[in-house]
Amino acid sequence: MWFSTGEYYLFCKGADSSIFPRVISGKVEQVKARVEHNAVEGLRTLCVAYRKLSVAQYEETCHLLNSAKLALQDRDRKLAEAYDLIEKDFILLGATAVEDRLQDKAADTIESLQKAGMKVWVLTGDKMETAAATCYASKLFRRSTQILELTTKRTEEQSLHDVLFDLSKTVLRQHGSMTRDTFSGLSADCVDFGLIIDGATLSAVLKPSQEDSSQGNYKDIFLEICRNCSAVLCCRMAPLQKAQIVKLIKSSPEHPITLAIGDGANDVSMILEAHVGIGIMGKEGRQAARNCDYAIPKFKHLKKMLLVHGHYYYIRISELVQYFFYKNVAFIFPQFLYQFFCGFSQQPLYDTAYLTLYNISFTSLPILLFSLIEQHINMDILKKDPSLYRDIAKNSLLRWPIFIYWTFLGVFDAVIFFFGAYFLFNNSTFTSNGQLMTTNTQMMFGNWTFGTLVFTVLVFTVTLKLALDTHYWTWINHFVIWGSLLFFVIFSLLWGGIIWPFLNYQRMYYVFIQMLSSGPAWLSIILLIVTSLLPDVVKKVVCRALWPTTTERIQNADKLYNGQLSEFTPLASLHAPTRRRADHQNPIPRRTNWCCLCAYLLSRNTP
Repeated sequence: MWFSTGEYYLFCKGADSSIFPRVISGKVEQVKARVEHNAVEGLRTLCVAYRKLSVAQYEETCHLLNSAKLALQDRDRKLAEAYDLIEKDFILLGATAVEDRLQDKAADTIESLQKAGMKVWVLTGDKMETAAATCYASKLFRRSTQILELTTKRTEEQSLHDVLFDLSKTVLRQHGSMTRDTFSGLSADCVDFGLIIDGATLSAVLKPSQEDSSQGNYKDIFLEICRNCSAVLCCRMAPLQKAQIVKLIKSSPEHPITLAIGDGANDVSMILEAHVGIGIMGKEGRQAARNCDYAIPKFKHLKKMLLVHGHYYYIRISELVQYFFYKNVAFIFPQFLYQFFCGFSQQPLYDTAYLTLYNISFTSLPILLFSLIEQHINMDILKKDPSLYRDIAKNSLLRWPIFIYWTFLGVFDAVIFFFGAYFLFNNSTFTSNGQLMTTNTQMMFGNWTFGTLVFTVLVFTVTLKLALDTHYWTWINHFVIWGSLLFFVIFSLLWGGIIWPFLNYQRMYYVFIQMLSSGPAWLSIILLIVTSLLPDVVKKVVCRALWPTTTERIQNADKLYNGQLSEFTPLASLHAPTRRRADHQNPIPRRTNWCCLCAYLLSRNTP
């Protein structure tokens, strides 16, 4: 800044840890004490200093900076050296303190995430005292939390090696050996430790001294300590250090899924490094929102995003993947079995139209709708009870035992379809025109009748299997599920009931109608469908009765409550106001204020 006196002034603001080492005069001790006091109160502090430059010094400074900016090699290093030469010999002016209020429901959101079994780390550039006060206000740290400090102040008194091993002994003495779940927060017996580390110490941890090889790997010791802490606070962090922390957690032996959320340009590197990056559209600009996977308006929306929508979509996607394997195994395995009975002649069991439309039209829409709107438990319950998230944590629904069960179910159903239809037509005789007639059903049939019977049972079974897994029924579900079955029946009737002129040979003519004209065929279809679905139904009933998960208990309680409510409680009594005697203070209104009522209902249903 140039003044009319012809002198130049260089003003600098920044954190106290950056300004105080560059100051040569001023009320340093008084300002330092005041900064410490404001930081403990939870205020965000900055220090301000200045330096007077002569014209010659100003010109020399400009030349030095321009030379560094125009350098073709090592530009960043030369700029850093130029700034170090310029930013020195400051005179301290004072300090500022600004109250940075927590966002609405930030403490409730963090508490819910911890109850859901997630480890919450705070990475900030604020002073340690300010960041610690914020963590207490947001319920990340509690009064019962035992704080472990890994800061520059402590490493000045002891070596980093000794401090790390002291902290490691402390947490291991209380917690014992670590388990796989301690990093993700799923261990309920974890002692309530909280770790505080600053940027300078983190740099030493990530880049240990190579002079003494006996010091070992500091990263492993640091991760051991973090595994046993319920929360970690990293203060005085540079943007690059935030990304390094996320990368360190990602590369740990447990390989946890990481999520980074921020609202400023300093958080962009961290958001890009994490598995899932979330940007908050706030006062800090939109850099974070533009570089993230998901953008939300407020921090409080993270609770609904993870605990409700994250829960729903994991259930939907896991069912979608497993159901596709199940229905295609049940579709293909009868064709495999059929080759043993046709001399491996490559004769298809199903008609070409059925082969083409099975995954396109007959069975695609129900699972598509399921993966979009299924809600296995009420949304309000997921919000109120974050611990339900633990039932789906650690990828519990996409593990090998679950996949093997679905595959076995597909093979079992395919065997029921094929051999059930096979033994139904086992007793057969040849007629004069070369066709087969069963002695027990008196029905004319051939290869295509057998394949059509198997395919009919297949389509109905896999569709009804999805209907049994559906908890959230709407008119759309009914329309799609029963409409898909109706479409199959209508298509089969039209495909085999009309002579199509564009087909040279119509092998399915009258096959479906002839099959449905037999009463035993109807009974066989129903019997095979029930037999195929029965083991899965029995398994679910037994598991819910003997080994129910928390989600299944709440599902049963919710259904019981809704059943009792609909059976014993009149609908009008749920919304009717309680009658009271009129008095001068509270007279009975003569008419309802519908505007207020509608606003009240909207406020209840708004997320």
